[in-house]
Amino acid sequence: MAGSSNARRYTVNNRLYRWHIQQFLNALGQLVEATQPQTVLDVGCGEGFVAAFLKKRMPETHITGVDLSETALAYARQHFGQCATFQQADIYQLPFPDQAFDTVVCSEVLEHLDDPDRAMRELKRVARRYVVITVPLEPYFQWLNRLGQWLGVSEDPGHVQFWTRSGFEQFVRRHLPKAKITRKHIYQLAQGPVAFAASY
Repeated sequence: MAGSSNARRYTVNNRLYRWHIQQFLNALGQLVEATQPQTVLDVGCGEGFVAAFLKKRMPETHITGVDLSETALAYARQHFGQCATFQQADIYQLPFPDQAFDTVVCSEVLEHLDDPDRAMRELKRVARRYVVITVPLEPYFQWLNRLGQWLGVSEDPGHVQFWTRSGFEQFVRRHLPKAKITRKHIYQLAQGPVAFAASY
């Protein structure tokens, strides 16, 4: 098992927790699949679990995963190299031209960033058609995470952004005015078409 908290989330040996994560992945997969992409960029891909899930769901789609952590990328290449292309990149300065990917996915990343608005501008820049993002639903995520820590199935996630329903909607509408916003358990998901007329 990989050593990061992200990897443990997808490999923890707890049936209820694994069911919970699978429900979240299914909701994310539905949003991404609905955009009918030929190419997907998974930003903040970590050890590659989401990229592998999307590839299984959309086998004809070419998936690229990027992350800052070379340790996480090494795990991704070893375990999921047949599912996606993985490379190191900074979310604030993605090494791709404008509109390089049909759909850009950023799952459970923005809550770790000091400047999520700057990151969103970069996600939109490299997206040709859609951006799909997910963040925890607060304050419920914090409550359940504390319970998970007590049960030994989760740990301090190191979040610096905390979005309630209204806060997340305001954030999303600022960047993706026509986005579809949904929720699954303690997660919030948004799928929005990129408006190229907007000022970046």
